[in-house]
Amino acid sequence: MSPGFYLTAGSPFWFKAGFARAPHLVLAALFLAVPGDARQDQVTCGTNREKWKEERHLHREARYARNLRLLQFGEPIPTRTQTRDAGNLVIMEDSDGVIARRNIFNLNQKTIVFSPQSAAAASYRFQVSENTYDAGLASSGAPLSGMRDDDFRLVQLPFGFPYYGTTHREVYVNSDGNLTFGAGDRSTSERSLGRIAVGAPRVAGLFRDLDPSRTSEGVRVLSEPTRVVVSWVEVPEFQDFTSGRTQTFQIRLFPDGRIEFAYETIRTEEAVVAIAPGGLRGSGAVVSFLSGSASEYASTIAERFGGLNEVDVTTAAQKFFEAHDDAYDFLIFYNNLAIQASSGAVAFEITLRNNRTGYGDNIVDIGAEFGSPRRLQAIVNMGPLSQYPRDINAVVPQRRAAGDTPMSVLAHEAGHLFLAYASVRNPNDPGARPMLGVQGAHWSFSFNSEASILEGNRIRDNGPGVSPRFTTVATVEAFSPLDQYLMGLRPLEEVPPTFLVTGPGASAVRSPEVGVNIDGERRDIAIQEIIGAEGRRTPDHTVAQRRFRFAFVLIVAEGSTPSQDELDQMETYRREFEGYFRRVTSDRAVADTALRRSLHLSAFPAAGLVAGRETSVTITIQNPSPVPLTVLLRSQTGNASVPSSVTLPVGETTAGFSISGVRGGVDEITAEPADSQYDSAVARFQIAPAVTDLRVVAVSGDRQRSTGNAPLPQPLVFRITDHNELPYPGLRVQATASAGGSVTPATATSDENGRVSFLWTPGTASNPVLRAGIEGASIPAGALVSTLGPPALASAQSVVNAASFVSGLSPGGLSTLFGTNLAAGSTAQSRLPWPDSLAGVNVFIGGRAVPLLYVSDTQINFLVPSDIPEGNTEMRISTPAGISEPVQVPVRRILPGIFFDPVTSFGAVLNAGTALTTVQRPAQRGGYIEIYATGLGPVRPSAIEGLQETVASPQVFVGSAPARVVFSGLAFGYQGLYQVNVQIPDNVAPGEQTLTLSVGGVAGNAVKIGVR
Repeated sequence: MSPGFYLTAGSPFWFKAGFARAPHLVLAALFLAVPGDARQDQVTCGTNREKWKEERHLHREARYARNLRLLQFGEPIPTRTQTRDAGNLVIMEDSDGVIARRNIFNLNQKTIVFSPQSAAAASYRFQVSENTYDAGLASSGAPLSGMRDDDFRLVQLPFGFPYYGTTHREVYVNSDGNLTFGAGDRSTSERSLGRIAVGAPRVAGLFRDLDPSRTSEGVRVLSEPTRVVVSWVEVPEFQDFTSGRTQTFQIRLFPDGRIEFAYETIRTEEAVVAIAPGGLRGSGAVVSFLSGSASEYASTIAERFGGLNEVDVTTAAQKFFEAHDDAYDFLIFYNNLAIQASSGAVAFEITLRNNRTGYGDNIVDIGAEFGSPRRLQAIVNMGPLSQYPRDINAVVPQRRAAGDTPMSVLAHEAGHLFLAYASVRNPNDPGARPMLGVQGAHWSFSFNSEASILEGNRIRDNGPGVSPRFTTVATVEAFSPLDQYLMGLRPLEEVPPTFLVTGPGASAVRSPEVGVNIDGERRDIAIQEIIGAEGRRTPDHTVAQRRFRFAFVLIVAEGSTPSQDELDQMETYRREFEGYFRRVTSDRAVADTALRRSLHLSAFPAAGLVAGRETSVTITIQNPSPVPLTVLLRSQTGNASVPSSVTLPVGETTAGFSISGVRGGVDEITAEPADSQYDSAVARFQIAPAVTDLRVVAVSGDRQRSTGNAPLPQPLVFRITDHNELPYPGLRVQATASAGGSVTPATATSDENGRVSFLWTPGTASNPVLRAGIEGASIPAGALVSTLGPPALASAQSVVNAASFVSGLSPGGLSTLFGTNLAAGSTAQSRLPWPDSLAGVNVFIGGRAVPLLYVSDTQINFLVPSDIPEGNTEMRISTPAGISEPVQVPVRRILPGIFFDPVTSFGAVLNAGTALTTVQRPAQRGGYIEIYATGLGPVRPSAIEGLQETVASPQVFVGSAPARVVFSGLAFGYQGLYQVNVQIPDNVAPGEQTLTLSVGGVAGNAVKIGVR
């Protein structure tokens, strides 16, 4: 996370403020949601951000159970999986764990206790004990009458319940075996770890499709001052016409934040058990509850159980690579065994490798666990071949409403390598992703995604004043311009603006469908706003990968042979997908589906080169060729120069050639082997005009504790890269140590990943540093690293108002300080209530530790105590690496500052009663706005219960016109954050206006607002 100024859960406002030294302010609001739709089509895509964690865990549990059976019961050792090729298809027999019953529910007659590790319950430990289900507590509970399938009820808590750092006074009891905070859950999408991670904060005792309407006992709630007990008593799983298997269990909440799951009788084969803060907060952990753990968890703790037969895609991938080269970006698995991809899902994708940024997905690299040393990026489980019609243009029955075909489902899953994870933010909840729908991995039903293949609608705006205002007119046609930008296929300039329908009538999670009318408000979205939320797409369209290799695999029963009809069906899909993929990407990407041997370029998929310089590229094959293998080389643009060919000798697996930069720009190098059994390799090159266009960044080894005259224990690793984060191999990097230190070697050449490594002896001088830069380049291409020493404030002037950056402290205000070594290498953000110590860091004002909001090595955000006297006061910082020298800082009774966006200078100003800034919706003349600021001085109780108002009323001007102040005080629920409500003067001209605020004659910073 970038350094910045942070307020957290419960804030009334979200905005970016600061400048180069303080990039942003985040103020997050309480989670709000409207009830979802009634039951929809349950057969959907099962992809979500957390799917790879589920699959890895299920694979390990299946292998463990299988090995245990071999040891305990002497089961015969299975035969090795037979894999054979049929033209360009792979036939894989089910043996040796390819099909498995994975992680059968093992918590029956057990109790899980989640114990909070602080008063705010910001993190948890868990342990499992014997059954403590209490039938008496269940029968004493009040039934939630009328509760149906996919339903919820709001229950008031008799105590404040702390959960992941936030205290709750009410909870939603959902029919599907779970509790949520902030919003109930009526969604019918797959009950998965991904849905838990992206949704509301959740306590999931048995996350399964349960139907309380089909039992006389139902869901019962016992509410007492010392505990709340929610019991599901003989609640069956949902069935269309009959009652399913019944489940009996309890969730118990306690005032100290403790949570207990007690399982009496569980008959389900599949479920997710978890506690989660929701909103994609933190990195969740998939655990085995029964095995136990001594770890402490600050995010999701979950286990997925699956008792039905499933394809173990990890094992299947490993078996594939036992017989095939690592030459594919995607493995596509079908089966003729009638085994669903997962419960309630036609298909799913798992991303195994991703080092790209700017489209909202997580960075991951677990391909080696699936048998691929370096290339495989994704696995797609398409489920049973029989669920798809033979005609590639026919509609898949389970996806009738959306109109999906066998080709669009396959393209949909392939698209999950990049989509759909990007979204603008909800000003009321920065954790929300309003553009996203099912599982947080598909476009929202109410987002005009131009009929994207990723469950998208095209929505027609019928015009203001028309009811219904919006109508869906097309579904799942192609990868939209926005999709293609996120995939790295299109420049941002070619992405037209679009919109999101908001309001109670808008739905996020239903399947796309033509002819649905929606009433709501239009929220315009431009690509620049998405980039502001997710960052720049890196690498961009100029060098991003455009050619992807697919392998199609059919899993069959052991010893069997698929029918010719099945082979013909698979072959049709494989062959036709190449043209289909090209069409739906607007001829910007290629799907190559032939089976070939690997030919790998060390620069794949893209690398950097400097004009006027040359570097080496290596061609690698997986196994030696019995004859010399000639590879023809070709430059697409002439911006780079390569030899016409290179030959791999008999018995060799590698050969090198030189590539030279001719001029700045982009080029594509193709390596085409003379033997058609091998794949043609393609790598794109960014040719930088000069080394000054590059940068050297520290990868690891920075911030180690100084060892004096001994070398640091870890090497310092640097990387040469550019704005696309490409590696630049073959460049010499020079390292220079500060006085008294030494470095070995003095120069090093970057490898194929653009990396160099040095050993540094810092010496005994204070604050030793080491500089690394490209040989012959000026400072912009260099990097500076230092050892970990005691913290140091830059100066007394580096302690500033957090909004205006004017130096000094204001009692009761929010402040920021800048310096070096401020957090001993840590970066941390706190949640309410703000602690006096964060990541081992303390800030002392007048000898007193103050509440901390955010700490990093260069910046700390904190709350100034309201009773600090005026004058000068002493400040110190303490970290695990030492204590800073004291600094005298001035304290001013009033030091007003308005939060603002440094890029646009627009202030943190909302249209009153909305979450919209005056950038999103200019303020109406005569209307009201909310100004968010700090440093406005002392407060006193307001006439409005629960509010604190400022002692001195501010003066506010819009342009040269005075604005009427109707309230000035602390934002509800916050210390340090002030809110000023004013009425825009009627005589202000429309357009951008300057807003100023002063208190007691002390002026704050001027900001911009929009007026209409």
